[in-house]
Order: sequence, then C-alpha cells, then structure tokens
Amino acid sequence: MSWSVSQKGVRVVLALMIAVCCCLAWAPVAWGQSSSTTSTSSQTTSAEADDGSADGKAMLILDASSSMLAADAEGTRMDSAKKAANELVDSLPDTANMGLMVYGANESDAPDNRERGCKDVETLATVGRIDRGRFASAINGLEPKGYTPMGHSLRKAAEELGSEGQRSIILVSDGIDSCAPPPVCEVAKELAQDGVDLAIHTVGFQVDEEARKELQCIADAGNGQFLEAGDAGSLAQSLKFLAQRDIGKYKVKGTPFEFADTPEDAKWFGEGQYRTKVTPDTNAKKNRYLRVSVPEGHNALITMTPIWQTEGNIQETEIFLEVPEATNENDPDCGTASNAIGDSRILGEASLLMNPYRFSLERGGSDNDCDMSSWLIATQVYQEGQPIDDALDLEVNVFYVPNPDQEQKTEWSNGPIAPSFYDGDVPFGTPQENKGGTGFNDAIEITEGTYSDKIVPGEYRFYKIPVKWGQRPVVKMKAPESVTEDSDVIKVGIYDSRRKLSGEGSLNVYDDAKESDPIAPKYYAQVANDIGKSYQGYYYLNFAMNSKLEDGIAGVEQPYEFAVIVDGEPFNGGPDWTPTYEDGPEPSDEPIKFDGAMSTDEQQTVEETTEAAEETEQVLAEEEAGGLSLPLLGGLGVLLLAVIGAVVFMLSRNRAQETR
Repeated sequence: MSWSVSQKGVRVVLALMIAVCCCLAWAPVAWGQSSSTTSTSSQTTSAEADDGSADGKAMLILDASSSMLAADAEGTRMDSAKKAANELVDSLPDTANMGLMVYGANESDAPDNRERGCKDVETLATVGRIDRGRFASAINGLEPKGYTPMGHSLRKAAEELGSEGQRSIILVSDGIDSCAPPPVCEVAKELAQDGVDLAIHTVGFQVDEEARKELQCIADAGNGQFLEAGDAGSLAQSLKFLAQRDIGKYKVKGTPFEFADTPEDAKWFGEGQYRTKVTPDTNAKKNRYLRVSVPEGHNALITMTPIWQTEGNIQETEIFLEVPEATNENDPDCGTASNAIGDSRILGEASLLMNPYRFSLERGGSDNDCDMSSWLIATQVYQEGQPIDDALDLEVNVFYVPNPDQEQKTEWSNGPIAPSFYDGDVPFGTPQENKGGTGFNDAIEITEGTYSDKIVPGEYRFYKIPVKWGQRPVVKMKAPESVTEDSDVIKVGIYDSRRKLSGEGSLNVYDDAKESDPIAPKYYAQVANDIGKSYQGYYYLNFAMNSKLEDGIAGVEQPYEFAVIVDGEPFNGGPDWTPTYEDGPEPSDEPIKFDGAMSTDEQQTVEETTEAAEETEQVLAEEEAGGLSLPLLGGLGVLLLAVIGAVVFMLSRNRAQETR
C-alpha cells in the first residue's frame, strides 16, 4: 500500500514534518549508527566504516503555549501535536540520539506573568538514546497555558546539545515568539555562527503569514529547513527532498587518471586500482583510450566499475560502459581480448546492483614470451534517457595473473564441481550488529555467522568474506515488514575477487516478515572452467534497496539480517595468486614494468644461480665433514652471498634499463 498524506490527516502531516526534520537532524550519521561492535575476523568496527564520525544529536522543542488550546479536528492543536509527537517517537530508530523540551507548559500567559512566562522552558528528556516510555509519558502530560519563548528555548536547546558532533534543533510552533526582544531570528543566527555543526529546523503548525515568515527566518538563519503542516499538496512535493536520511555514497578509491581522446595520447597503466570521473556521451559514442603492458608469462584481467547513485529516488536514466576494441599494437597474433558479454548497464535504481564490466587479455596457447607489452584499449561510456547532472565515477582495476600451462590446467580441472543450486541449510543465529561499507573499497570483513544492518532506498551495503579455491559463499537474508508500509525490495549480489557478479537474489518486503532461499554462486572458485571462471580471495556481498518513485518517501531505514556460510573444501583449483586492490602506479608515457613478473631468461638465470648455491652448500658440508676450518667455511659463505647478490643486482639493473 503506497503511503498518502491525505489518509492520515493533519495529525500525520505534522508527525511526518517533525520526522522529516529529525531525518535532517541525524543525516548522515545518527540514523542507523551501529554500535562499535567488532567483526570477529577483521576487528573493524562500524564506527570506522563511518570515518569516525560522532553520533548525531537532536533536540525536539514542542509548543505548549496558550494558542495550542485552539480547536482542531483532533480536539485541540495540542491534542494533534501530542499524537503527532507520539507517532514520531514510535517511528524513530532505536539508535536515534534525541532530547525533548517544551515551552509554555508551566506558567500562565497572564499579562502580569510575562517575566516568568518567558523563562518557561523545560527539558522533559535529556539528549541520549531514545526512551520511548519516558517520551510518551512526558508528551501525554502536557497542558498548554503560557507564552511562546522561542528564543530562550533555542538557547537552552543549544546548551543541552553541547558543542561536539552533528547537532540539530527541531522547533515546532503555531505562532510567533511572544517574548522578544531579542528577535528570535537573531538568536538563531547567533547560535548557528557559534556552532559549526548546528542546524535549526522549524515546523509551522497551522500558522498565519506572520508566523510563517518568522519560522522561515529562523530556519534560514540557522542553516536549517522550514516545513509547514496544513497544506498536504505542497508537503508531498517537498517531502521527497526533506524526508531523506542521506544515503551512504560509494567511497571511490584509486590513483587518479584521465582517459585520452586519441590513441597517440593514451597513457600506460600498471597493476593496481585507478579512478576517474567521466561525463557520459549523450549523442554519438566516442572512444576513450588507455594502454597496458602485459608482462611475460602473465595474462591481464581488467575490471571497470561505473558508479552512479541517485539520492534514493528513481531517475529515468541508463548508463552504459563497454570496451568495443582492444588491440595488441606490437604483435596482433599474440594473445586475445576476451570481453564480457554485452555492456555494463546501470540505471537510476539501486536494487539492480553494481554492474562492473570485465574483460581479459590472455595468451591462451600463445608463447609466454610473445610480445604483449602494448595493448591499446578503447572504452565507451554513454547514457540514454534523462541526462545526469554530474560526472560519473569510474574505477579501473588491472590484475596480472600467471598464465597456466596445460599441465596446470589439467590439474586444476580435477576438482569437484559445485551443484548449480545450493540445497543445504544456512542457519540463522543471534545477529551481530555490523554496518556494511559503502562499496568494494570499504567493505566490512566478516566470517561465517549472522549479521544485522539497516539500509535506506538507493543505498548499498558491502561486506567481504575470504574464499579459497574450491569454495563459495552462501547467503540467506530476512527482513521484517516494510517500515514505510510500502512494497520494497532488498537485493543481494555476490561478487568474486575480481568483481564478477557470480550470484544474486532478492527479498520482497511489504506487510509481513520474509526470508529468502539460499543464494550462492553457480561455481566454486576455480579457473579451469572458462565460463564460470572465478578467482580466490575476498568475495563481496552487496545488499541494495530499491529506489523510490518521485513522490515516494525515501530516507527511512529498513532493518534486515543475513546469515552466511562458506560451502566447499579447499583444493588446488588455480594459481597461488589473489587480486590486489592497492592503488596503481602513476599513468606513464612509457610501459610500466611489473615488479612481480620475470622473463624466461631471468627465471633461467635465477634457477642456475640457485642450483650453483645448492652445489656450493653441498661442497661446504662435505668439506666441513672432512675437517675444513671454520674461518674458511665462513669466507666461502660470504663469497656465496656476494655472488647471489651480484646476480640480483644485475637483474634489477637490467629491469631498470628496460623501463627507460
């Protein structure tokens, strides 16, 4: 059932307006702020995933002045405000840090009581993790009677919030400040200037023009937002923007680079991770270029990850990335370029998951020594539909993996084959709170177990789990009914260590709790099967929640849990190699030598030197047995080390000269 303002009336409108401001109050920190629960394997806390940000804090100020006795559909304005505030408290996450204040509830508005009435501000609940029972009792006991000391209440709220972290004040009023001077707008400006991370939001409840202007002035001066309850039509238009808790945006990582517009200007990349920003083409597609130098005895695996997130609402845009051409400029007969089928397509809808584009430059049956030192790669990034306003983030990963011989391929293919569908059990245990990362780069490491988290529309949550050859992760997830009483989708994607999407599943959440079937990659980590080829290392779990339509309510956290196990027994299914996600070397005008690679001649030289060393050790042992003196043995040992050192030095010097 889609939510509608008109279904609830002005009371719900007010509740939503207050909730909206509270979303602003905690964005992006407090909502969903996990405790510093430590992952059993990585010792990485949720707080670290938030870059060390402190919890956000908010103070809600309710109006209990005499004007709140005015008649309303619920009885009086105060009755409506009470119900709205109670609905707000019921809807807040358990992790919300909030306090409650009221003005005008204790002193009358008699003309001769102005001095006392303008000091009538009371703290009903101090700032901290919300106590629903205490809030409800305090709210329900309010009786309006007094003045409207808004300026004084703002000062007291700022004092209660302190001076550290993200702080917000949410002021609800049905009229103007009756205790000026000083003008409440000036008070708001002064407080905002004193507190860098302080925002003052206002909610006008059935206000007239004079009060509307004053509340707007307070919000403007306090770096906050003004919202008005009473006009459901205008509220629906502004709710989309204001009701959001900011989504956790993907944290991009890598060495900065720019594509070249022509082949002549294309830079060489080394092994590692790179990042750039790209404005997708809208009319004609154009090629953007880079180069890689594949070392002898190796293949290249290249992954390009386009990153684009809306603010939680669907945008009618499609982004495409593809590599139409990869050319070996030095030896066209050496190696082949194997592209992923089709393109990488992302839409303005997070539940469609991340979609990295993968391709490889492989020697196959070619000679390990054939020249693959200059591959020119053409990339196209373009869009269809509603144009996006900002440039697109893009990560490029270059991996160099040893090229196996036929004997190795045969050995690696002898391992067990995974059943296409996992039919075992993935039990849920006591969940451990663990806030996921925003993407591949800050994914939170986990082990087998059960975890809980929260997510908002348009957001990603990432975790990673180590997987060896012959294994695969298996995941089950479950969630309670939709928090927004809307039909929602939570999806999970499982990616291998080179960001290949290897398995996915979804959970439809609406009016009751749901649990998914087990979700697993179709294959174990094994390189023998070219179709299902996956590499050992960290596998990534990407949870995502559907974005909302334009008039939908975004920014409301949906809880979920998931259980994960590792299926399969380790076996020799591939090379002793795992991908690295370290930043790559600076792009260069010359081929970048791969330190981990070694030519055939270099390998032979090292092998010969090693054999000579072993023979020398044997001679030394024999001579020692025959009574050779210790000083002479020591001298021969030093000479042996010097010979090995000289060989290593010459090889290093030759490499350095080759890169010039």
